[in-house]
Amino acid sequence: MRPPTLFSSHWRCDGHGDVVPLQPLASSGPATLADVADRSNVPVWLAWPLPGGWLVTGVAWAGDERTGPRAVALAYSGPALRGGPADLVLLAEEPGIGWGAGLAGLVGSDPGPELVDGSPSVRLPVGGHPTPLWQVPTASDRAAFVGEADGLWLWAIAWPDDAGLVLHDVAGLRDLRDAGLRPDLPLGAPTGRLVPSSAA
Repeated sequence: MRPPTLFSSHWRCDGHGDVVPLQPLASSGPATLADVADRSNVPVWLAWPLPGGWLVTGVAWAGDERTGPRAVALAYSGPALRGGPADLVLLAEEPGIGWGAGLAGLVGSDPGPELVDGSPSVRLPVGGHPTPLWQVPTASDRAAFVGEADGLWLWAIAWPDDAGLVLHDVAGLRDLRDAGLRPDLPLGAPTGRLVPSSAA
């Protein structure tokens, strides 16, 4: 990727044109989460209260210092149904960014026509409103769901594939940008699930 120049204010990829750079963060501690939430242009979706045994294991954002976060992902880890660990990423992003599709292992930047075919797989309470998410075809090692909330894509991507069932245990999603919502979150070891290349 090439950074902005005197002639263009965008990051540029030779293969994809103008792109939004991913900004991995070294910590998901309270100060980092608060900083991302305070600067973000998109929701920072917190599954709250957390399902039993689940921890927050990472945060990352896409954008640059000029635009601020235009996509934010919060990662969680907890017990898998068949034993062992499971991971979940909740991601809010502007259309066309493609981070969620990359994590899901899809081709292209946005979900395809399967989003309008059939009934939703799950409805997550988002800000008190049941929000439909559709499962999209992806690699066999994960489950990916996508819908729309606040005019933006809402992705839920889970590893292994049956870990997507944890969405039925999510009481609701809250936006960490909301005033007064800064709970003392249980934190776990950093995850490697926030980078699309690690999801493939």
